[in-house]
Amino acid sequence: MNNKNKLISLAILFTSLFTLAKAYAQTNDDRVLQVDVPFVELHSGPGIGYPVLQVVEQNESITVLVKRTNWLKVKDIRGFEGWLLQSDLLGLSQQGKKLSTKQQWQTFQDHDFEGGIMYGDLSGANFYNIYLGYAFTPVFSSEISAGKALGNISDSDVYDIMLISQPFPEWVVIPYMGVGGGIINTTPHSVLADSKNRQSTLMNAAIGFKYHLARNFLLRAEYKFSLALTDRDKNEEINTWKLGFSVFF
Repeated sequence: MNNKNKLISLAILFTSLFTLAKAYAQTNDDRVLQVDVPFVELHSGPGIGYPVLQVVEQNESITVLVKRTNWLKVKDIRGFEGWLLQSDLLGLSQQGKKLSTKQQWQTFQDHDFEGGIMYGDLSGANFYNIYLGYAFTPVFSSEISAGKALGNISDSDVYDIMLISQPFPEWVVIPYMGVGGGIINTTPHSVLADSKNRQSTLMNAAIGFKYHLARNFLLRAEYKFSLALTDRDKNEEINTWKLGFSVFF
């Protein structure tokens, strides 16, 4: 697959995942709230310093998308998304019942597990990857992953374990970095006598970002640099780019 086809595949994957998550979010009405006070203000971001861009008037409804610290990301009936201060819940109701500032919704920072699938490029080969992570805190988590690389010369199976740090979990686009290790098993396509399967130890460093799309859906992009420790004279450098989709729970 050439670079143009890879870019097209990534674009199709991104669009499909975005549409799927949006459709799922729209089918859930358990977070629909009604405004009982004259109006509530929606900010452009989760902080009092962000400007007010929208006002939702009395008797209109809003849908809660996610909670970060003491702010709620909501969407009004016109599709506008903004941030509502948690104390404003006193002026809203849910199915006729008054709300309090202690109303509980799952927050992005509070999840324990995250799992997903990713697709990308591993040093010129098509790369497919699944992973499962566990969060110790909102900032630190661990992750195990398994991947398959399909190339013109050889195929590879990749298994990793990483320690992930995301120092700004409250941001809308969340950057992260990771370090870890793993193994890569490479199977050449050639049937020549000197072509044999190889197994190498990996030392990994990664950077990437996550974007909370809706409900418990995330979009994720990552670049990973790996050093394969071989039994040959020179170690091998491996560059991996991937884009994917995950859920947290």
